Amino acid sequence: FTPSNLANPTALQLQSPLQEDKLMTSRNFLEELKCLFLRVRNPPKHALEELIRQIIKCNLNSVEGLEWLRIGLRQFGDFRNKFLDGIERLANLFKEKRNKQGILETTLPQKEDIDDFIDEEKTIIVLRHWLNAVKIDDLRREDSMIYLNNLVKKAVIYNYNTRDPERTKTLDVMTKNLAVPSRNGRNFA
Repeated sequence: FTPSNLANPTALQLQSPLQEDKLMTSRNFLEELKCLFLRVRNPPKHALEELIRQIIKCNLNSVEGLEWLRIGLRQFGDFRNKFLDGIERLANLFKEKRNKQGILETTLPQKEDIDDFIDEEKTIIVLRHWLNAVKIDDLRREDSMIYLNNLVKKAVIYNYNTRDPERTKTLDVMTKNLAVPSRNGRNFA
């Protein structure tokens, strides 16, 4: 709000619904990006363009469309880094547990050890930033949590010794067909 808006209540009334619409559109876009991230960590450009078409409803070649695409790409870069940070924290917890058992940190874990350590609760902790955009009960009902749990397990294995973003991107195949119901009910992603 600007001082002139305060002096002119009509201008304030006209701006408020427009600002609310823009805020809601931005919120819906971010929510759908989070849902898409749960399916793929490295989406093709056309997937982001389709979200922009459906949610923002603007020309992709316009300044506004290009800005939304830039925002989407930047968000995905941030999402990938946050995801890998969470995977690294989980891998370090796993290494600490193994160290207490007298197992060397450099010894690669067995699948059974990973399965025993990474349960749904730990998966939710790693993915909490993105799960806040989803109807988690619907996600469970669709059995999608099982796939997300397997994704986290595999990501820990891939990033156990060193952070490997490129190899982690190959895990998209595990989750790309998941049903990820968004909280807003639009389910574009």
